[in-house]
Amino acid sequence: MADEIKYPAGFGLKDVASQTVIKTPLFEDCEHLVSREREIYERLAQRGGHEGILCYHGTVESGIQLEYAPNGDIRTFFEEQGDAIPLEQRLRWATQIAEALGFIHSAGIVHGDVTCHNIFLDEGLNAKVADFAGSSLDGSKLLIGVTASHECPGSTLSTQGDIFAFASVVYEIMTGSPPYTGLSDAEINACYKQSEFPDTASLGEIGAIITKCWLAQYDGFEAVAQDLREVGT
Repeated sequence: MADEIKYPAGFGLKDVASQTVIKTPLFEDCEHLVSREREIYERLAQRGGHEGILCYHGTVESGIQLEYAPNGDIRTFFEEQGDAIPLEQRLRWATQIAEALGFIHSAGIVHGDVTCHNIFLDEGLNAKVADFAGSSLDGSKLLIGVTASHECPGSTLSTQGDIFAFASVVYEIMTGSPPYTGLSDAEINACYKQSEFPDTASLGEIGAIITKCWLAQYDGFEAVAQDLREVGT
């Protein structure tokens, strides 16, 4: 079961017990990343936590103890299930992620690396945002590079940076692939700088929300989540 959860390079899964995982630095030069993630999880916990974020169970030795998500990350789950995932489930994920990111931003945090690889699924297939090792706390610099297909052409250290990346996440949830799969990073960056994005017309109301996120037409995740909740009603 342990190898079902994949973390970014520099981290290792030390143990799985009592429905939790222990995340520790794999190398000494990664200790500052674990420290940043610990600070962020503690900030989120102090504010009451959120059901859309992996539950934090405190520190263990040099690492942190987190809720175990038995269904792995959304990208891996999608690769295994594909077209079998109903639209209602996909929309639920999008809404849960938006609500969680709204809470995260209210705590003075910019995630900076919002991708389907960093969103996990619990036993009930609820989306759980995770991986804050590279995130910004109270305006501190991001400690991780942003994936090109999710990188805002403006500032990535901003609410808009996470909203832009969220749009790419929802696009992948709805289509099965990240934006502009097959293009180089430089080609993707060039498209985004010219405000050229994948066509979302076939995705209906959800496609319109994705495009509004890419075009920075939302001020925050509260409005994004509200629009998602209204889809199909």
